[in-house]
Amino acid sequence: MKTIFLTGATGFVGSNLTYEFLKQGYALKLLIRDKKINAEERVEKSLRYLFDNPDEYKSIKSKIEIIHGDITGDNLGIKPTILKRLQSEIDLVFHNAALTGFEESKREELEKINVEGTKNVLDFTLKLAQPEFHYMSTAYVCGLNNGIFTEDDLDIGQKFNNPYEESKFKAEKLINEYRKKFPIKTTIYRSSIIVGDSKTGKTSNFLGVYSFIKAIYFLVETFTKDLKKEGRRALTAGVSYKDNKLYIPLRVPAVASKTLNIVPIDYVVKVVKRVLKEQNDSGKIYHIINPTPPTIGEIHKLVDSIFNISGIRLVNPDEFRTKPMTEWENFFIDSIKDLTSYLQKKEPIFSDVNTQKISRGTKIKCPQITKVLVAKLISYYINNPRFKK
Repeated sequence: MKTIFLTGATGFVGSNLTYEFLKQGYALKLLIRDKKINAEERVEKSLRYLFDNPDEYKSIKSKIEIIHGDITGDNLGIKPTILKRLQSEIDLVFHNAALTGFEESKREELEKINVEGTKNVLDFTLKLAQPEFHYMSTAYVCGLNNGIFTEDDLDIGQKFNNPYEESKFKAEKLINEYRKKFPIKTTIYRSSIIVGDSKTGKTSNFLGVYSFIKAIYFLVETFTKDLKKEGRRALTAGVSYKDNKLYIPLRVPAVASKTLNIVPIDYVVKVVKRVLKEQNDSGKIYHIINPTPPTIGEIHKLVDSIFNISGIRLVNPDEFRTKPMTEWENFFIDSIKDLTSYLQKKEPIFSDVNTQKISRGTKIKCPQITKVLVAKLISYYINNPRFKK
């Protein structure tokens, strides 16, 4: 089996890739930054939730070598003696490390980590005997484009929802430049919005759509407890029980017919594994997306049904100009601010020809976003100790 050099192993996608690569028998070199918690403990902690049996990790961790370093440093901050040894031991580099942040205030940091960091990893890859570079990107390099976005598309003059999308776009342009300029094989994976495992709900990422779940749960818990007492907060918010459901009058700026392209992490990992096993062509891009994404309205109904609530309405943002937000609406919208642009603007239809082609003849298929699946995601999240923090 090949030896993979992997960045971002302690993150959500990275930990799942690490777990599956170990199960497949790959030897792994994991680039880990030094922090207060030592690197070995951080890797074990990030993988622990994926193993049903703690002894399972102990039995295969010998396939892992921790490489101390940082993608923002020259030669990734790796000591020269180790760097020289790695050049003859690594078969391919899988660059997964990235900063996810949508605020404009993070633009400079996003540029440093997601763009300059990618350049550093590319330069490191060029030092290998046979340079091979795999990159985890995002389907949202499409930006504000709302037509058909293919795997061959990149720079189509689009603008972006946030600096995160733009930084990943710039990183992809950089990869293309390296592929044309140097003898390096490149593969790019563009995933859409990744959620937990479709069978277990397992996740270590509680951002994005999970902020919506947490905000809903907070309102349900707050008003349910209040109604068991004097109900003053519920009364002022117009909350009550109607038809055996908790009625919460709340407006959310969103377009019900707009799709939200959600994919479970297990589908993402299966596609990556398949590509690593079968792919021989350089320069391929794979869209790991949901071919039949749910609409915001459908997700809204599923969440309402699972929490047994009513009263939440999806409205045009312009409605708040004539009727200002209530205190609770302001709280809710602030809680999901990273998600709001994806609730309002039409997203493109993502073409995934390459992914479908390489998956042909296998059982690899994106799971449907059903009530059962959403319930698993919610249940795992709200029962996780980190949820209360």
